[in-house]
Amino acid sequence: MSLFNWSHTSIKHKIGGLFIVLLSFLFFVLVYSGYKIQAIEKEMREVAYLDIPLSKVITQVEFIELEQHLMYEQFKQGDLESNAPLKRHQQIAFQKRSIKTLLDRAVNLIEDSITSKQLVLNQEAHIQALEAIKLYEQQSLEFEKLLDQVISSSDIDAEKQEQVEQLASQLEEAGHAIIHQLNQITTQDADYTEKHEQEFLLINLLLGISALVLGLFLTVYITRIILTRIRRIQKDVKTLNNVLDSPVTTIADNDNLQTKDELAELEMDVKSVMSRLNHEISSREKMEQHLLALATQDKLTGAFNRHKWNEQIEVQLNLAQRGNYQFGLLLLDIDDFKQVNDNYGHLVGDNLLQLLVKIIKERIRSTDMLFRIGGEEFAVILPMQEPNSAYSVAEDLRRQIEKQRIEGLPQFTVSIGIAHYLFNDTEESIFNRADNALYKAKSEGRNRVVEEPSVDD
Repeated sequence: MSLFNWSHTSIKHKIGGLFIVLLSFLFFVLVYSGYKIQAIEKEMREVAYLDIPLSKVITQVEFIELEQHLMYEQFKQGDLESNAPLKRHQQIAFQKRSIKTLLDRAVNLIEDSITSKQLVLNQEAHIQALEAIKLYEQQSLEFEKLLDQVISSSDIDAEKQEQVEQLASQLEEAGHAIIHQLNQITTQDADYTEKHEQEFLLINLLLGISALVLGLFLTVYITRIILTRIRRIQKDVKTLNNVLDSPVTTIADNDNLQTKDELAELEMDVKSVMSRLNHEISSREKMEQHLLALATQDKLTGAFNRHKWNEQIEVQLNLAQRGNYQFGLLLLDIDDFKQVNDNYGHLVGDNLLQLLVKIIKERIRSTDMLFRIGGEEFAVILPMQEPNSAYSVAEDLRRQIEKQRIEGLPQFTVSIGIAHYLFNDTEESIFNRADNALYKAKSEGRNRVVEEPSVDD
């Protein structure tokens, strides 16, 4: 179906199809020219090897016929030259033999052309001329015999003389007819060859003009297709520019880039739009990242927020319930944080929270996750962490926070509760165990780490 659906085919296929048409037409022109040149060459070969020699034979026969006619008139009037090397009737016979020799040559030329199949023009007329020449030769022999009988006889009667004159007239008419026939054949051959040459030149001229017109049409058509597509793309580029609501630098807008090449202009327009699209995509990615941060991170500390906590604790529980997966949960709280806000102000309290998050992030792994649950309370999920390791992390954090000395900030401590995943745990159950451990750490004097009670307890 795509072969006939021209409007929806690709430009490559359109241009290829049009050039195949043009090349096919040119191939036809070349084949036709070769065929006609070969035909004209055969005709010219026939003219060169048959018609031109025949023309020479005809000319010679005409001269001999004229001379023979004069001699025969003298013979009839008895005007004999005493010093002539031959008798008049012998001269007439000799000239008849000369004509016969020339006509034999013409016969050989025609027969050779027919035998070698080089006779392509007026073949039937040549055969008729050949038969007329052979008939003339027979009549010429009869005339010579009759003339010898008349000359050898001592008494020439009027009847014999009239018979000789009648036969001589027939020969003369037959000779003129043969000459006329051969002249007509050679003239027709020459005219026919000339006509073929003129037709060949005319047809080649028409084919050349047709090829030129076809080439121009294909050029215009292809150019029109390309320009139409370029204008459509430029229109789409402008529409996209308006959608992006950003000025796109085009060739026409830039004084430093002047060109009349539509493809170059389109290329620059597309590059400009692509640059703008890349900028828009980059801006949108940054915006998405920012929105994602706003949706998942605490604005003050940079730790994950409660929404992210709900999402990740569910993920960790699902993984653990599938088996062969363990994780720990740290729940920590700044000791006496209310007094810090009351004594130093909320700004110092905020700075203290930011410092706490910084210390925790520096200590935990990249796979561990820190969440601000609320106020001064934080949670840390430790994926693939054994109980002993979780306790070591918590104790290390407690010691680092305890020995922090930052100018402008009061010294502070944290209490930490630890819980580990148990079979069929839920978010509420594991959080409550960690919260109970944290409560126990505070009730026992704060600044300490308490692990969840075991099952046996």
